[in-house]
Amino acid sequence: MNHCKVLIVLLHFSFLLQAQDCSPESLAATPGTWKQGIAGSVHNVTAAELSKEKATLSHIHKMISAKYNPRGAQATHAYAFSGPDPNSGKNWVAGNFWYSIYVLQYYCDNKTKYSPTSSTATTLNIYANLLTEVNTLYAAELMDDDLRGYLKLKRMPVKKDGYYFMGEEVVGDSHLSNPLKEYRWLITYNDTLPFAYVSRKEYLLLSKKRLEKTIQENGNSSGFYTPFMHNINDWLSKSETELNKPAICIWNDEERFNGFVEEGSRGSFVAIRPNINYYRKKLPRSAPQFFSVVFKMSESVPLQAENMRQIQKSVDFLALRGMLGK
Repeated sequence: MNHCKVLIVLLHFSFLLQAQDCSPESLAATPGTWKQGIAGSVHNVTAAELSKEKATLSHIHKMISAKYNPRGAQATHAYAFSGPDPNSGKNWVAGNFWYSIYVLQYYCDNKTKYSPTSSTATTLNIYANLLTEVNTLYAAELMDDDLRGYLKLKRMPVKKDGYYFMGEEVVGDSHLSNPLKEYRWLITYNDTLPFAYVSRKEYLLLSKKRLEKTIQENGNSSGFYTPFMHNINDWLSKSETELNKPAICIWNDEERFNGFVEEGSRGSFVAIRPNINYYRKKLPRSAPQFFSVVFKMSESVPLQAENMRQIQKSVDFLALRGMLGK
């Protein structure tokens, strides 16, 4: 009986030690590891371009890994490359390629002390010549038959600490107390942007053309489209000062125009188009001409959040700007 009691106590003590090793505090103090992810996809990129783009991304990885040491997690990094796509744009100036980090938090298993999880929502993406917002902006002009004739941003970028802050956005369940969020930055040549704002006048003319096509195809015997056409023509009669302002619109008003709104209005977007004049056209397509940086994290997992904060500190925006055009 006494031997059984001793065995039970020892097993209980062993369990406590294992539990302590797996505690959040223990994980936070545990050195993590770096791991090369699977080879990224490569589309429409020549061997010479691929070599130069890999060199750029390798330089970015060295910059981050020199300052960031994972804690209680495995940091998996990966690359991807894509050249001009004739179905996504015309008059391409540069290809797009990007660097990613996936922070895979450790957990305890019965075989080894720690193992990384298989998935994560804590990520970093650094895109060259690519802006992934509501729509995707490439280093190319829109197609002649583009559905809208413009792209969408949720908000205008704001200059912050010398760079463009594209905003903070909840991308997970917004009702949670600690939702998943993205923080977006844009690093460009000086104070210029790779896109231009579509004016109210441009937007109205595009909307009118689209509405006229809809009426031609579907008819308007009930007069359903008449108020929207009236609204467009009424706005087109306003002053040039009003018409030259950026077009900020409501999503569900695109086909049924009721008027413009203020930036930040619920359900609004800012209409933009690629600015090909931004780019230095004599550079090879493999040269980065702007970077879009996206940090994604949730404060609800302290260890993951702390890893991402350390990653944020290791991403040197000034160094990234120094890579532009190189």
